Amino acid sequence: MIRALMAAIIGGLATFVFLLFWDATDFTTPMTAYFLAGVVSAVGTLLWPLVLGAWAWNRARNRRDAKIEEEVNRQLADKS
Repeated sequence: MIRALMAAIIGGLATFVFLLFWDATDFTTPMTAYFLAGVVSAVGTLLWPLVLGAWAWNRARNRRDAKIEEEVNRQLADKS
Protein backbone atom coordinates (compact mmCIF):
# COMPACT_ATOMS: atom_id res chain seq x y z
CA MET A 1 0.00 0.00 0.00
CA ILE A 2 2.72 2.46 0.99
CA ARG A 3 4.78 1.47 -2.05
CA ALA A 4 1.89 2.20 -4.41
CA LEU A 5 1.17 5.49 -2.66
CA MET A 6 4.81 6.58 -2.89
CA ALA A 7 4.92 5.56 -6.56
CA ALA A 8 1.84 7.67 -7.27
CA ILE A 9 3.27 10.66 -5.41
CA ILE A 10 6.65 10.43 -7.15
CA GLY A 11 5.00 9.92 -10.54
CA GLY A 12 2.70 12.87 -9.97
CA LEU A 13 5.55 15.11 -8.89
CA ALA A 14 7.65 14.08 -11.89
CA THR A 15 4.75 14.84 -14.22
CA PHE A 16 4.08 18.18 -12.53
CA VAL A 17 7.73 19.25 -12.74
CA PHE A 18 8.01 18.22 -16.37
CA LEU A 19 4.82 20.05 -17.36
CA LEU A 20 5.89 23.09 -15.37
CA PHE A 21 9.20 23.06 -17.24
CA TRP A 22 7.38 22.66 -20.55
CA ASP A 23 5.06 25.55 -19.78
CA ALA A 24 7.99 27.80 -18.84
CA THR A 25 10.05 27.00 -21.94
CA ASP A 26 7.40 25.99 -24.51
CA PHE A 27 9.92 23.77 -26.30
CA THR A 28 7.44 21.32 -27.82
CA THR A 29 3.79 20.86 -28.73
CA PRO A 30 1.29 20.12 -25.94
CA MET A 31 0.58 16.55 -27.06
CA THR A 32 4.28 15.67 -27.13
CA ALA A 33 4.76 17.34 -23.75
CA TYR A 34 2.00 15.25 -22.16
CA PHE A 35 3.39 12.08 -23.73
CA LEU A 36 6.88 12.86 -22.45
CA ALA A 37 5.46 13.72 -19.03
CA GLY A 38 3.82 10.30 -18.91
CA VAL A 39 7.08 8.61 -19.89
CA VAL A 40 9.04 10.57 -17.25
CA SER A 41 6.39 9.72 -14.67
CA ALA A 42 6.46 6.02 -15.55
CA VAL A 43 10.25 5.87 -15.38
CA GLY A 44 10.25 7.68 -12.05
CA THR A 45 7.62 5.32 -10.72
CA LEU A 46 9.57 2.26 -11.83
CA LEU A 47 12.99 3.41 -10.64
CA TRP A 48 12.24 4.75 -7.16
CA PRO A 49 12.36 1.30 -5.50
CA LEU A 50 15.84 0.77 -6.96
CA VAL A 51 17.07 4.08 -5.58
CA LEU A 52 15.55 3.36 -2.18
CA GLY A 53 16.98 -0.17 -2.22
CA ALA A 54 20.47 1.10 -3.07
CA TRP A 55 20.25 3.62 -0.23
CA ALA A 56 19.12 0.92 2.23
CA TRP A 57 21.85 -1.45 1.02
CA ASN A 58 24.57 1.16 1.55
CA ARG A 59 23.20 2.06 4.97
CA ALA A 60 23.18 -1.59 6.07
CA ARG A 61 26.71 -2.12 4.73
CA ASN A 62 27.99 0.96 6.55
CA ARG A 63 26.40 -0.19 9.82
CA ARG A 64 27.88 -3.67 9.41
CA ASP A 65 31.33 -2.25 8.67
CA ALA A 66 31.10 0.06 11.68
CA LYS A 67 30.23 -2.87 13.94
CA ILE A 68 33.14 -4.91 12.57
CA GLU A 69 35.54 -2.02 13.06
CA GLU A 70 34.23 -1.47 16.59
CA GLU A 71 34.78 -5.14 17.42
CA VAL A 72 38.32 -5.10 15.97
CA ASN A 73 39.16 -1.98 17.97
CA ARG A 74 37.75 -3.58 21.12
CA GLN A 75 39.81 -6.73 20.60
CA LEU A 76 42.96 -4.70 19.94
CA ALA A 77 42.34 -2.69 23.11
CA ASP A 78 41.88 -5.93 25.10
CA LYS A 79 45.18 -7.28 23.73
CA SER A 80 47.14 -4.25 24.86
